[in-house]
Amino acid sequence: MNDGIKYGKGLFETIKVVDFKPIYLEDHIERLENSMNFLGINTDELRDNIYEKIQNIDLNADCLRIMVLDNNGDYDLFINTRNTDYSELKYTQGLKLKVLNQLRDKNNPLVYHKTNNYLLNDYLHKELLKDGFDEGVFLNQDGNVTEGTYTNLFFIQENTIITPPVTDGMLPGIFRKKLIEFLETNGYNILEKSIKLNNLQDMDCCFVTNSLMEMRFVKQIDEIMFSKNNLFCEISEKLMKEN
Repeated sequence: MNDGIKYGKGLFETIKVVDFKPIYLEDHIERLENSMNFLGINTDELRDNIYEKIQNIDLNADCLRIMVLDNNGDYDLFINTRNTDYSELKYTQGLKLKVLNQLRDKNNPLVYHKTNNYLLNDYLHKELLKDGFDEGVFLNQDGNVTEGTYTNLFFIQENTIITPPVTDGMLPGIFRKKLIEFLETNGYNILEKSIKLNNLQDMDCCFVTNSLMEMRFVKQIDEIMFSKNNLFCEISEKLMKEN
């Protein structure tokens, strides 16, 4: 039994599929390669093997999942598809988030990689759904906002878009990276800085991102309410046109 099975030593990527085409596939593969190197798993012919498997898969779905498991330093590769259930109603009405009691340890090197050790995230997300929430918010040991169980967080304060820095303890999301690049290219004020929990009351708008649902408005974190302001709507419309 290898470390991929015994310890969950492996990684995965979830990739949006539009019209039978995986979106940002090269970025996902690059992140996967970097994380495999971090775990000491060789990446020989990884790209070729991924593209070969994808050619033999029916992409009539909206999500592609790539997973590698460590096999004594080499890798076993698994690729499958599924359909997601992200509701457009929630996109319109906004998501409801809850601050989690569990902390995100910024000193844990695994939080910066999309490893198969995702059980805590999955467990917490399912518990949140039972309690009527859509997502959670992790704080780190310094009391800074980091990320959700499956999303990155963004805030708008007046004319500035603010997102926590990766160094506070989070997975560097692919869509997060693409959105920051889009905002910088189009002349928006985008700032990566630490955000304390009590700073949230000063924010006008909040939204979350990931590669599958892209950009979704947040109406509430605990008792703090947010509005879907003009800047959020403008960015959303420009992104939709660009895509």
